[in-house]
Amino acid sequence: MVKVFMHTSFLKQAERISALYNEEEDALLLGMLGQEYVIRHSGVFLHGQQAPEVHASVIHDYISSSGSTLSLMPWRSIGDFSGQPLPDFRKRVELPISNYAREIITRANTILPMVDAETTPSLIGSDMAITVRALPKVSLHVELSQETQDFPAEAWVLFSNNANEFLPIPSLQVLAEMFKDRMLSLLRIY
Repeated sequence: MVKVFMHTSFLKQAERISALYNEEEDALLLGMLGQEYVIRHSGVFLHGQQAPEVHASVIHDYISSSGSTLSLMPWRSIGDFSGQPLPDFRKRVELPISNYAREIITRANTILPMVDAETTPSLIGSDMAITVRALPKVSLHVELSQETQDFPAEAWVLFSNNANEFLPIPSLQVLAEMFKDRMLSLLRIY
């Protein structure tokens, strides 16, 4: 991956992907899920350390994409991009989030700002809906319903309408998994 960044013009990419360009260091500053990443020709860094490979991979795909303008709505499921549902997505992203729906709703004021998210009107009448600015031009819409006497807790994760112009489908899934991991980690801390 580092080799690809060796020939990338960060200055040319900065405006298209809504990243800040640092001319002195010839580097990009990019927000992802509420954290600031520094992208240099030598790699991707988070808090001064080499970012985890999975994070760097998503950022690489984002920088290398051809997308230019965010189209938020209508929200789309990951299956809408691939033409088929991905059962793996439900198991790896939505079900783990649904297990913590009550805690996320209860602590929303504390944890949502840490993932660059805010509450938004629900599309389906769920207990809470949030929109996450996962990357500057890729957003997630998460619907959460708490467990009731008649129904189990639920979570649905949707993507901005043209998210696939900025990330390939496997990277969209990885981004959603990173969101899930970050949320569950924040719940353990706060």
